[in-house]
Amino acid sequence: MKIPFIFLMATLVLITSCRENSHQASSQKETKTILNLNNREVPIDSINRYVKLKMEEMNIPGVSYAIINNGKLVFHNVMGYSNLETKEPVNNTTLFEGASTSKPVFASLVMLLVEDEKLDLDTPLYTYLDKNASDNYDYDVRYQKITARMVLSHTTGFPNWRGKNELTISFEPGTNFSYSGEGYQFLVAAVKSILQTDSQGLENYFQKRIAEPLGMVHTKFVQDEYNRNHKAFPHFNGVKKEKNNWTANEFNAASAMHTESREFSKWLIAIMEESLLSEDSSANLFDDQITSLKAPSLLTNEGAIAWTLGFAKYKNSGHIVYGHEGNNDGFNSLFLFNKEKKWGMVQFNNANEVYDFGYELFGFINKNK
Repeated sequence: MKIPFIFLMATLVLITSCRENSHQASSQKETKTILNLNNREVPIDSINRYVKLKMEEMNIPGVSYAIINNGKLVFHNVMGYSNLETKEPVNNTTLFEGASTSKPVFASLVMLLVEDEKLDLDTPLYTYLDKNASDNYDYDVRYQKITARMVLSHTTGFPNWRGKNELTISFEPGTNFSYSGEGYQFLVAAVKSILQTDSQGLENYFQKRIAEPLGMVHTKFVQDEYNRNHKAFPHFNGVKKEKNNWTANEFNAASAMHTESREFSKWLIAIMEESLLSEDSSANLFDDQITSLKAPSLLTNEGAIAWTLGFAKYKNSGHIVYGHEGNNDGFNSLFLFNKEKKWGMVQFNNANEVYDFGYELFGFINKNK
Protein backbone atom coordinates (compact mmCIF):
# COMPACT_ATOMS: atom_id res chain seq x y z
CA MET A 1 0.00 0.00 0.00
CA LYS A 2 1.36 3.42 -0.95
CA ILE A 3 1.58 6.04 1.77
CA PRO A 4 0.24 9.46 0.63
CA PHE A 5 3.10 11.94 0.18
CA ILE A 6 1.50 14.62 2.39
CA PHE A 7 1.00 12.09 5.21
CA LEU A 8 4.60 10.94 4.87
CA MET A 9 5.95 14.49 5.07
CA ALA A 10 3.77 15.30 8.09
CA THR A 11 5.04 12.15 9.83
CA LEU A 12 8.67 13.09 9.16
CA VAL A 13 8.12 16.61 10.53
CA LEU A 14 6.50 15.18 13.66
CA ILE A 15 9.37 12.73 14.22
CA THR A 16 11.95 15.49 13.73
CA SER A 17 10.08 17.78 16.09
CA CYS A 18 9.89 15.07 18.75
CA ARG A 19 13.62 14.43 18.44
CA GLU A 20 14.39 18.14 18.78
CA ASN A 21 12.12 18.50 21.79
CA SER A 22 13.64 15.38 23.34
CA HIS A 23 17.14 16.82 22.82
CA GLN A 24 16.14 20.15 24.36
CA ALA A 25 14.58 18.40 27.35
CA SER A 26 17.67 16.24 27.72
CA SER A 27 19.98 19.30 27.61
CA GLN A 28 17.83 21.06 30.20
CA LYS A 29 17.91 17.95 32.41
CA GLU A 30 21.69 17.63 32.20
CA THR A 31 22.17 21.17 33.56
CA LYS A 32 21.14 20.67 37.17
CA THR A 33 23.13 23.43 38.87
CA ILE A 34 24.75 26.76 38.10
CA LEU A 35 27.50 28.59 39.97
CA ASN A 36 26.75 31.81 41.78
CA LEU A 37 29.19 34.68 42.30
CA ASN A 38 30.60 32.93 45.37
CA ASN A 39 31.36 29.78 43.33
CA ARG A 40 28.62 27.88 45.13
CA GLU A 41 26.40 25.49 43.23
CA VAL A 42 22.75 26.52 43.06
CA PRO A 43 20.19 23.95 41.91
CA ILE A 44 18.28 25.08 38.84
CA ASP A 45 15.09 23.60 40.27
CA SER A 46 15.35 25.96 43.22
CA ILE A 47 15.79 28.95 40.91
CA ASN A 48 12.74 27.95 38.87
CA ARG A 49 10.68 27.48 42.02
CA TYR A 50 11.77 30.88 43.30
CA VAL A 51 10.91 32.58 40.00
CA LYS A 52 7.47 30.97 40.00
CA LEU A 53 6.88 32.07 43.60
CA LYS A 54 7.89 35.68 42.90
CA MET A 55 5.76 35.74 39.73
CA GLU A 56 2.74 34.80 41.82
CA GLU A 57 3.60 37.31 44.57
CA MET A 58 4.26 40.19 42.16
CA ASN A 59 1.58 39.38 39.58
CA ILE A 60 4.10 38.85 36.77
CA PRO A 61 2.56 37.04 33.76
CA GLY A 62 5.71 35.96 31.91
CA VAL A 63 9.49 35.88 32.33
CA SER A 64 12.55 35.07 30.23
CA TYR A 65 15.75 34.63 32.27
CA ALA A 66 19.30 33.39 31.82
CA ILE A 67 22.49 32.72 33.78
CA ILE A 68 26.06 33.07 32.48
CA ASN A 69 28.98 31.21 34.09
CA ASN A 70 32.60 31.74 32.99
CA GLY A 71 31.50 33.60 29.87
CA LYS A 72 29.06 30.90 28.72
CA LEU A 73 25.29 30.72 28.75
CA VAL A 74 24.67 27.81 31.13
CA PHE A 75 20.96 28.21 31.79
CA HIS A 76 18.01 29.80 30.03
CA ASN A 77 14.34 29.41 30.80
CA VAL A 78 10.96 30.96 30.04
CA MET A 79 7.93 30.80 32.27
CA GLY A 80 4.36 32.04 32.32
CA TYR A 81 2.27 33.86 29.76
CA SER A 82 2.79 36.26 26.92
CA ASN A 83 -0.93 36.98 27.05
CA LEU A 84 -2.57 36.28 30.38
CA GLU A 85 -6.03 36.79 28.90
CA THR A 86 -5.73 34.04 26.27
CA LYS A 87 -3.17 31.96 28.22
CA GLU A 88 -0.72 32.17 25.33
CA PRO A 89 2.55 30.99 26.89
CA VAL A 90 5.93 32.68 26.74
CA ASN A 91 8.27 30.63 24.55
CA ASN A 92 11.80 30.91 23.19
CA THR A 93 10.66 33.26 20.42
CA THR A 94 8.75 35.67 22.69
CA LEU A 95 10.25 39.16 22.70
CA PHE A 96 10.10 41.82 25.40
CA GLU A 97 10.63 45.55 25.49
CA GLY A 98 14.13 45.97 26.89
CA ALA A 99 13.31 49.50 28.12
CA SER A 100 16.43 51.17 29.55
CA THR A 101 18.63 48.10 29.06
CA SER A 102 18.72 49.59 25.54
CA LYS A 103 21.12 52.27 26.78
CA PRO A 104 24.27 50.20 27.44
CA VAL A 105 23.79 48.32 24.15
CA PHE A 106 23.72 51.65 22.34
CA ALA A 107 26.74 52.77 24.38
CA SER A 108 28.72 49.87 22.92
CA LEU A 109 27.69 50.99 19.41
CA VAL A 110 28.95 54.48 20.25
CA MET A 111 32.29 53.01 21.33
CA LEU A 112 32.60 51.35 17.91
CA LEU A 113 32.19 54.79 16.33
CA VAL A 114 34.92 56.06 18.64
CA GLU A 115 37.18 53.22 17.49
CA ASP A 116 36.47 54.21 13.89
CA GLU A 117 37.45 57.82 14.78
CA LYS A 118 34.06 59.06 13.61
CA LEU A 119 33.18 60.39 17.06
CA ASP A 120 35.22 61.68 20.00
CA LEU A 121 33.91 61.19 23.53
CA ASP A 122 34.93 64.68 24.61
CA THR A 123 34.03 66.77 21.57
CA PRO A 124 30.80 68.76 22.10
CA LEU A 125 28.05 66.91 20.29
CA TYR A 126 26.53 70.05 18.77
CA THR A 127 29.55 70.23 16.43
CA TYR A 128 28.34 67.01 14.78
CA LEU A 129 24.70 68.04 14.42
CA ASP A 130 23.14 69.14 11.17
CA LYS A 131 21.11 72.36 11.23
CA ASN A 132 17.70 70.72 11.68
CA ALA A 133 18.91 68.70 14.66
CA SER A 134 20.54 71.73 16.29
CA ASP A 135 17.25 73.64 16.28
CA ASN A 136 15.71 71.00 18.56
CA TYR A 137 18.19 71.75 21.37
CA ASP A 138 18.90 75.47 21.12
CA TYR A 139 16.89 76.48 24.23
CA ASP A 140 19.92 76.79 26.52
CA VAL A 141 23.37 77.65 25.20
CA ARG A 142 24.91 75.20 27.67
CA TYR A 143 23.80 72.34 25.42
CA GLN A 144 26.86 73.22 23.33
CA LYS A 145 29.07 71.89 26.16
CA ILE A 146 27.50 68.44 26.27
CA THR A 147 29.66 65.54 25.06
CA ALA A 148 29.08 61.84 24.42
CA ARG A 149 30.91 61.08 27.67
CA MET A 150 28.39 63.22 29.59
CA VAL A 151 25.45 61.54 27.88
CA LEU A 152 26.66 58.01 28.65
CA SER A 153 27.38 58.91 32.28
CA HIS A 154 24.11 60.84 32.75
CA THR A 155 25.77 64.12 33.59
CA THR A 156 24.19 66.30 30.88
CA GLY A 157 21.74 68.11 33.16
CA PHE A 158 18.86 67.18 30.82
CA PRO A 159 15.66 65.77 32.40
CA ASN A 160 14.78 62.12 31.82
CA TRP A 161 12.08 63.18 29.33
CA ARG A 162 10.90 66.65 28.42
CA GLY A 163 7.34 65.71 27.50
CA LYS A 164 5.79 68.63 25.63
CA ASN A 165 8.06 71.17 27.34
CA GLU A 166 11.18 72.88 26.10
CA LEU A 167 14.34 70.93 26.86
CA THR A 168 15.92 72.46 29.97
CA ILE A 169 19.30 71.94 31.64
CA SER A 170 19.28 71.79 35.44
CA PHE A 171 23.01 72.14 36.17
CA GLU A 172 26.35 72.82 34.53
CA PRO A 173 26.93 69.84 32.22
CA GLY A 174 29.44 67.35 33.57
CA THR A 175 29.17 68.37 37.23
CA ASN A 176 26.38 66.16 38.62
CA PHE A 177 24.32 63.03 37.99
CA SER A 178 20.78 63.15 36.59
CA TYR A 179 19.43 60.12 34.73
CA SER A 180 18.35 61.19 31.26
CA GLY A 181 16.76 59.49 28.27
CA GLU A 182 16.77 62.88 26.52
CA GLY A 183 20.55 62.83 26.71
CA TYR A 184 20.65 59.57 24.80
CA GLN A 185 18.38 60.96 22.11
CA PHE A 186 20.68 63.97 21.83
CA LEU A 187 23.52 61.52 21.16
CA VAL A 188 21.33 59.64 18.64
CA ALA A 189 20.83 62.92 16.75
CA ALA A 190 24.60 63.40 16.62
CA VAL A 191 25.21 59.82 15.45
CA LYS A 192 22.58 60.17 12.72
CA SER A 193 24.31 63.34 11.54
CA ILE A 194 27.72 61.63 11.58
CA LEU A 195 26.44 58.69 9.56
CA GLN A 196 24.20 60.93 7.44
CA THR A 197 21.27 58.62 7.96
CA ASP A 198 17.80 58.32 9.50
CA SER A 199 16.33 55.98 12.13
CA GLN A 200 16.12 53.00 9.78
CA GLY A 201 19.66 53.64 8.59
CA LEU A 202 20.89 53.72 12.18
CA GLU A 203 19.04 50.46 12.85
CA ASN A 204 20.78 48.93 9.82
CA TYR A 205 24.11 50.15 11.20
CA PHE A 206 23.37 48.55 14.59
CA GLN A 207 22.48 45.29 12.86
CA LYS A 208 25.70 45.34 10.83
CA ARG A 209 28.05 46.24 13.70
CA ILE A 210 26.51 44.38 16.65
CA ALA A 211 23.36 42.30 16.15
CA GLU A 212 24.41 40.27 13.08
CA PRO A 213 27.99 39.50 14.20
CA LEU A 214 26.69 38.29 17.58
CA GLY A 215 23.73 36.35 16.16
CA MET A 216 21.10 38.56 17.81
CA VAL A 217 18.61 37.89 15.04
CA HIS A 218 15.55 39.62 16.46
CA THR A 219 17.14 42.23 18.73
CA LYS A 220 16.13 45.57 17.25
CA PHE A 221 15.60 49.21 18.14
CA VAL A 222 13.36 49.85 15.11
CA GLN A 223 10.83 47.03 15.01
CA ASP A 224 9.72 44.96 12.04
CA GLU A 225 6.58 42.87 11.53
CA TYR A 226 8.13 39.75 13.05
CA ASN A 227 9.07 41.56 16.25
CA ARG A 228 5.66 43.15 16.62
CA ASN A 229 3.94 39.79 16.15
CA HIS A 230 6.22 37.95 18.59
CA LYS A 231 6.26 40.58 21.31
CA ALA A 232 4.66 39.77 24.66
CA PHE A 233 1.66 41.81 25.71
CA PRO A 234 2.27 44.35 28.50
CA HIS A 235 0.37 43.81 31.75
CA PHE A 236 -0.63 46.13 34.59
CA ASN A 237 -1.47 44.34 37.86
CA GLY A 238 -2.33 41.19 35.96
CA VAL A 239 -4.48 42.94 33.38
CA LYS A 240 -3.42 42.65 29.74
CA LYS A 241 -3.02 45.88 27.79
CA GLU A 242 -2.66 46.32 24.06
CA LYS A 243 0.83 46.37 22.58
CA ASN A 244 2.31 49.83 22.38
CA ASN A 245 4.07 50.28 19.04
CA TRP A 246 5.30 53.82 19.69
CA THR A 247 8.81 52.58 18.98
CA ALA A 248 7.94 51.24 15.54
CA ASN A 249 9.70 53.85 13.38
CA GLU A 250 11.97 55.80 15.72
CA PHE A 251 15.46 54.75 16.81
CA ASN A 252 15.11 55.42 20.53
CA ALA A 253 18.41 54.46 22.14
CA ALA A 254 17.03 55.06 25.62
CA SER A 255 14.22 52.52 25.66
CA ALA A 256 13.16 50.99 22.31
CA MET A 257 15.22 47.80 22.06
CA HIS A 258 13.18 44.58 21.84
CA THR A 259 14.93 41.32 22.75
CA GLU A 260 14.86 38.31 25.10
CA SER A 261 17.31 36.82 27.58
CA ARG A 262 19.08 34.30 25.33
CA GLU A 263 19.80 36.84 22.61
CA PHE A 264 20.72 39.57 25.06
CA SER A 265 23.18 37.19 26.76
CA LYS A 266 25.18 37.04 23.54
CA TRP A 267 25.86 40.77 23.78
CA LEU A 268 26.61 40.56 27.50
CA ILE A 269 29.08 37.72 26.98
CA ALA A 270 30.82 39.71 24.22
CA ILE A 271 31.13 42.67 26.60
CA MET A 272 32.60 40.51 29.37
CA GLU A 273 34.90 38.64 26.97
CA GLU A 274 35.98 41.92 25.33
CA SER A 275 35.32 40.38 21.92
CA LEU A 276 33.04 43.16 20.64
CA LEU A 277 35.24 46.15 21.45
CA SER A 278 38.95 46.80 21.45
CA GLU A 279 40.90 46.57 24.71
CA ASP A 280 41.02 50.37 24.99
CA SER A 281 37.31 50.77 24.28
CA SER A 282 36.45 48.11 26.83
CA ALA A 283 38.59 49.84 29.44
CA ASN A 284 36.88 53.16 28.67
CA LEU A 285 33.44 51.56 28.89
CA PHE A 286 34.06 50.45 32.49
CA ASP A 287 35.93 53.50 33.80
CA ASP A 288 34.18 55.34 36.62
CA GLN A 289 32.88 58.60 35.18
CA ILE A 290 31.10 59.93 38.25
CA THR A 291 30.99 58.50 41.77
CA SER A 292 28.46 58.74 44.57
CA LEU A 293 31.01 60.79 46.52
CA LYS A 294 30.89 63.48 43.85
CA ALA A 295 27.18 63.09 43.13
CA PRO A 296 25.25 61.85 46.20
CA SER A 297 22.09 61.68 44.07
CA LEU A 298 23.66 58.69 42.29
CA LEU A 299 23.68 56.66 45.50
CA THR A 300 20.29 57.94 46.64
CA ASN A 301 18.42 57.42 43.39
CA GLU A 302 20.20 54.45 41.87
CA GLY A 303 21.91 52.66 44.79
CA ALA A 304 25.12 52.69 42.73
CA ILE A 305 28.62 53.62 43.85
CA ALA A 306 29.52 54.94 40.40
CA TRP A 307 28.37 55.26 36.80
CA THR A 308 30.53 54.26 33.86
CA LEU A 309 29.98 54.82 30.13
CA GLY A 310 26.63 53.06 30.14
CA PHE A 311 26.56 50.96 33.31
CA ALA A 312 25.63 51.42 36.94
CA LYS A 313 28.37 50.07 39.21
CA TYR A 314 27.53 48.33 42.50
CA LYS A 315 29.39 46.58 45.30
CA ASN A 316 27.74 43.37 46.49
CA SER A 317 29.28 41.06 49.12
CA GLY A 318 32.76 42.10 48.10
CA HIS A 319 32.09 41.76 44.36
CA ILE A 320 32.02 44.61 41.84
CA VAL A 321 28.83 44.21 39.87
CA TYR A 322 27.78 46.20 36.80
CA GLY A 323 24.34 46.35 35.30
CA HIS A 324 21.26 48.22 34.21
CA GLU A 325 17.54 47.95 34.82
CA GLY A 326 14.71 48.89 32.52
CA ASN A 327 11.08 49.86 33.00
CA ASN A 328 8.62 50.67 30.21
CA ASP A 329 4.84 50.63 30.59
CA GLY A 330 4.03 46.97 31.13
CA PHE A 331 7.62 45.70 30.93
CA ASN A 332 10.55 45.31 33.33
CA SER A 333 14.11 44.11 32.82
CA LEU A 334 17.47 43.83 34.55
CA PHE A 335 20.93 42.48 33.90
CA LEU A 336 23.78 42.28 36.41
CA PHE A 337 27.27 40.89 35.89
CA ASN A 338 30.76 40.55 37.31
CA LYS A 339 33.39 41.14 34.67
CA GLU A 340 36.28 39.34 36.37
CA LYS A 341 34.39 36.06 36.85
CA LYS A 342 32.42 36.54 33.64
CA TRP A 343 29.26 35.84 35.60
CA GLY A 344 25.92 37.29 34.59
CA MET A 345 22.17 37.23 35.11
CA VAL A 346 19.53 38.54 32.68
CA GLN A 347 15.77 38.79 33.06
CA PHE A 348 12.94 40.28 31.01
CA ASN A 349 9.27 40.23 31.97
CA ASN A 350 5.94 41.73 30.90
CA ALA A 351 4.69 43.30 34.13
CA ASN A 352 4.50 46.94 35.12
CA GLU A 353 6.65 48.42 37.90
CA VAL A 354 7.98 45.19 39.42
CA TYR A 355 11.26 46.92 40.20
CA ASP A 356 12.41 44.49 42.89
CA PHE A 357 11.92 41.23 40.99
CA GLY A 358 15.29 41.06 39.23
CA TYR A 359 17.26 42.28 42.24
CA GLU A 360 15.56 39.75 44.51
CA LEU A 361 16.30 36.98 42.02
CA PHE A 362 19.97 38.07 41.97
CA GLY A 363 19.99 38.03 45.80
CA PHE A 364 18.42 34.57 45.94
CA ILE A 365 20.99 33.11 43.54
CA ASN A 366 23.91 34.73 45.33
CA LYS A 367 22.91 34.24 48.97
CA ASN A 368 25.79 32.97 51.07
CA LYS A 369 23.95 30.20 52.93
